[in-house]
Amino acid sequence: MNTQNIQNNEEEIDFKEIVNTLHRYRVMIIFITLLFTVVAAYIAYFKSNTYKATSTVEVGVDSGGGRGDVLSRAMSPGAVNADTEITIIKSRFLAKKAAQKVDVLHRYYTTRKYKEIELYKESPFVVGMLRGYGISFDLYPVDKKHYRLVAKDLYNANGTISDYDKILPYGEEIDTKQFHLNVVHVKPFHDEKYRFVVLNPKNEGVIAQSGVSASQTSKYSTILQISKEDNVALRAQEFSNALADAYLEQNIEKKTKEATKKLNFIDKQLKLITENLKGSAVKIEEFKKSKNTISLSSKAENIIRQMSEKEAQLSEINMEQAMLKRLYQEVKSGKNIESLSVVGMDESKSPLSEMIIELQNAVLKKKILREDYTEMYPQVVKLRKTIVQLKKVIIATTENMKRNIEEKKVLLEKALATQQKLLNKLPADERMFGQLQRKFAVNEKIYSYLLEKRSETAIVKAATVSKNRVIDTALLPGSPVKPKRKLIILVGALLGLIVGIALAFLRAYLDDRIKTEDDVSHMTRVPILGMVPHMKDDADKLKVFLSPKSGFTESFRHIRTNLQFMEKHSKAQVIAVTSTIGGEGKTTVCINLAGIMSMSGKKTILINLDMRKPTLHTKFNLKNTKGMSTLLSKHTTLKEVIQHTEYENLDVITSGPVPPNPSELIQNSLMPRLLEKLNDIYDVIILDTPPVGLVADARTLMHLADVNIFVIRAEYSQKGFIRGIEQMYNTEGVNGLGILINDLKSNRGAYGYGYGYGYGYGYGYGYYEDDKK
Repeated sequence: MNTQNIQNNEEEIDFKEIVNTLHRYRVMIIFITLLFTVVAAYIAYFKSNTYKATSTVEVGVDSGGGRGDVLSRAMSPGAVNADTEITIIKSRFLAKKAAQKVDVLHRYYTTRKYKEIELYKESPFVVGMLRGYGISFDLYPVDKKHYRLVAKDLYNANGTISDYDKILPYGEEIDTKQFHLNVVHVKPFHDEKYRFVVLNPKNEGVIAQSGVSASQTSKYSTILQISKEDNVALRAQEFSNALADAYLEQNIEKKTKEATKKLNFIDKQLKLITENLKGSAVKIEEFKKSKNTISLSSKAENIIRQMSEKEAQLSEINMEQAMLKRLYQEVKSGKNIESLSVVGMDESKSPLSEMIIELQNAVLKKKILREDYTEMYPQVVKLRKTIVQLKKVIIATTENMKRNIEEKKVLLEKALATQQKLLNKLPADERMFGQLQRKFAVNEKIYSYLLEKRSETAIVKAATVSKNRVIDTALLPGSPVKPKRKLIILVGALLGLIVGIALAFLRAYLDDRIKTEDDVSHMTRVPILGMVPHMKDDADKLKVFLSPKSGFTESFRHIRTNLQFMEKHSKAQVIAVTSTIGGEGKTTVCINLAGIMSMSGKKTILINLDMRKPTLHTKFNLKNTKGMSTLLSKHTTLKEVIQHTEYENLDVITSGPVPPNPSELIQNSLMPRLLEKLNDIYDVIILDTPPVGLVADARTLMHLADVNIFVIRAEYSQKGFIRGIEQMYNTEGVNGLGILINDLKSNRGAYGYGYGYGYGYGYGYGYYEDDKK
């Protein structure tokens, strides 16, 4: 139970010390808090606004399973990979496409209300630049036709730095070694100074990419939000919409790429077949004229018809075989994969077409990702593995198809050889006419087939639309998303408060001065006789006589009461007052203690034994020609050195002239005998001794006294002084040793501690007020 009480008491003391520390340094804490708040407000005000505009797109998914056309199935993107689509949206490639519609390179500024703002499309002038990107120019309007252009710290070719400052007409090209530009006036000027910078077009993608973000509305949603953060609200809106459009456009471009390749291939084949068809028709007409042949026999027509069909099939097979050979070589080499084409392939081979499209999509996505990420990026690693696997499957499939086509080609060639034998048995003219007719029919069938395919492909290309669509375009942001000015100021104030409190505790930790009663009571068992509050004025005067009802005087009454209970060995009570060093208020305590003793009717004498630095005589306006130094050196008598003051019952013996050997005089055998004589005359004898920490005189005198008062001055004396007092208390056997805390500046003053040492003192201080004179 006792242990618990001690712990509770210690916690209470610690809490009180914390409160005392905060109260002591409250001005510093408030100042630092206000300083941080002002700095935070300054930062918040001058920090540029950041606006955020968001557009919403839906990423569509084709089923792809119900269509028979190779190109239609090839257009199917498969399942949506949200991470990949988001990465594509945030890529530098797509940002650069969007920047073609939104100006991200030209920056125009002006200063309003001490803050620089960007004008964007509100700029009263526009700048065209061919050289000098990144240089900051200041523009000052002069009149409607002229302006002043200033550029500082321009680097020259020889390594020197120069400035540019000229008045120029609007619309005139300026060509220097550092820059080449033209300024055109488009709107009225409203400010005295403008600033502009034109960024390097080579970095357009990186510049535009800054502030771009994309996210899913939910985990399994196909809805993506495309956002752009910018210092200009209008540019954020325009770029967000432009980026959404660029995303849709690149999707359409990717889908129509195969159809475009097919059209180009068909057009080339049509050109060749058209020439062959014309040549075959001319040869047939010439043969008819020369041989007078009009038609073939039914047997010849049947042979020619079958051979034409077989040759048409063989032409298609040769076309497909050539395509497969080229496809096999390109996939195996790994070059120009994104430009691969499935044109000429039979539609029954659509699985291969779909794999090629899938491979091309994977290669394209990897290429886009590699603009911003390394090979170790997870999405890049995943796509690289997919590409390797697809290439293996395509190569294996192509080899199987090549073998199948070769077998089919062999069968067709055998069938043609059989029909050729039958044709060779016909008459020569009929056989020759049949061959011409057969070539014409083959070319005609191929021409019709190509025309049909071209028409189908053109329709597919024209009808191609993106399965992605814009759901919501970005709106003009009404307010900035950053900075959070109130939050910045709040954080600044909180940080200032934390720093202020931390500094307060740091100062308290590093401050070794005694400040309160607790600092003394925690370090020593020596009793505290009393505490004297801080005197705002009259510090060198007898305050107890000047203000008898003040709190200061009440504190000495409290000390006087406590001294009544102290043991005395003779008729008079001998009180020695000392301190560790000078400046702790020892003499002030002596004169006021003597005064309060005399006010109670006790005959009191105050003796100044601090002969090295005498000041006591100045407090009473007395002469110091005779005193303790002359008395102890036997040059004067006791009666000659006692001086009566203007106050009743209060006499003083000054220190006298400064002797060369004060220690020897004090340790003289006359000192005890002097005190014995004074015992018969006075009720209270107060000795104003030298500081005990500086000279040894005080220690001798302390052994002659009944009560020894050690003066400690708050906010001045160091805590290390307490250890010296404790050692004296434990080892030197000093009589009636007690501590007096002087000059307490706490708001509680002596009042806060008064009740612990006597009800009369506490009541008196609470009842009386300082005299107002």
